Formats: sequence, C-alpha cells, structure tokens
Amino acid sequence: MKKYFSICLILLIFLVSNLCCYAKQSLNTFSINISEVPAQPVKDSSKLSDGAIAAIALGSTFGGLGILSGIGYYFYKNSKNLKNGLVCGQKCPYQTVDCSEFSKILANKKKYTYLMKASTKSVLDKNYRYLIIPDTDVKSKTFNTVFFELPKNNNNTINFRIIQASKPYKLEKNIPSLDSNIFINPKDKNVKKLPTYTKELSSDDGFLIKQGTITNTQNNLGSITIQNTDSKINQTYAVVVELW
Repeated sequence: MKKYFSICLILLIFLVSNLCCYAKQSLNTFSINISEVPAQPVKDSSKLSDGAIAAIALGSTFGGLGILSGIGYYFYKNSKNLKNGLVCGQKCPYQTVDCSEFSKILANKKKYTYLMKASTKSVLDKNYRYLIIPDTDVKSKTFNTVFFELPKNNNNTINFRIIQASKPYKLEKNIPSLDSNIFINPKDKNVKKLPTYTKELSSDDGFLIKQGTITNTQNNLGSITIQNTDSKINQTYAVVVELW
C-alpha cells in the first residue's frame, strides 16, 4: 500500500509544477492502474487487489469512485495496451477562459514550448472559451486525463476543436501514437468518447487537430484524455481546446 501512495505523491508534485497554468486550475491528481479497475462497482473489498484498494482510497479523497467506472473503465475495456493513467481535476474541474484571459496566459507562459506551438494554430475569438493544458509529460503506454467544466450554451450544442502540439509522434495505419479525445459523462460507466474528424495530422511536425460537436450538454462536466500508445517513447505535449 505504501508503495502506491508514494508513487501518487511523486506524480502529484510533478503535475503541480507542470499543469499549474493559472489560479483557477485545479491541481488534485491521482493515478490509476488500468489492470486493476473493477469491471463494475464492488462492495466487497476482499475481491480487490491492494492496487485497486489504493486507487479507491485516492478516488474517495479526490472526489468519489466515479473514475473507476468512468474513464478508467473505458480504457480498461478498450485499450488493453495502456498500463495506467493519471487524473487531474477530479474534485475541482479545470475552468475554461475567454480570449482575453487566453491572451494574457500566452503572454506570461512563453517558456512553455509546446503551448506556444499550439497557440499558433488557435483562433482568438470573443465568442470562444478555451481549455489550456500547458507542456506536460506522458509516459509510454499511459494516458493523462483532465476533467473540465463545459461552457454554458443556450443552444445545448457546443462545437470544439482540439489543438495538440508535441514532439514528432508515430503513425500506425494513420492512427497517431499520441492522441487526444474528449469524453462526456466521464465519471459514469456510460462514459462516451465524442466522435471527431481530423483537420490536420502532421506527425513529423508534432501537430494533431481534431474537431467535433457536443450535442448533449445537460451534464456540465467533460474530460479530455491524451494517450501515448508508443511502446518505448515518452512524450511531451500541450493542448488547447477551443469551445464555441
């Protein structure tokens, strides 16, 4: 048990330094081991491994068990090649900003190479909201998840564009080894990955741009997950999500 809590403490310190973009961003983090995510809620703890019990304890500390039947369960079912994941914003989701705040953040964060790179593809628009994830590391065969609040929209429809900038990544059958996706119902066992179409796929230049639509905004919570399926190479990336 002590080993798992020590690992999570190290990861917490790491992400505090890397994901602290501005005061509104939440910094609560914990890791989950995909192989130990229960297939359904389990009342009898004797059926769980020490790793799963540790994850549940951390999940309770940072906002409940939903992650075990949501994002973690999704990857448990659909991405057996991934080993574990790191979660941010579970208790206090990240906040989106307007274009004015986005400009101020960019002016003060020029040391973030990949955030600056992603911003070159972004559009400043007074009608947009922006989710900003500055330069962050993701190890091979793992994923990072950030929970965030969806902006309010009177039409019950939100368009989004994901701008991912990174080091060069690999393509296998035109599928990027470093990939970003948005999920709705991220704390629920009915978590859904939103369909997108690719606007730019430049593996040598380290760009991936995808666009899609959120049609059911009754739940104001979403999440974005960045997965690195490369079996050997760690990655560094930044993501800007435009929402309108």
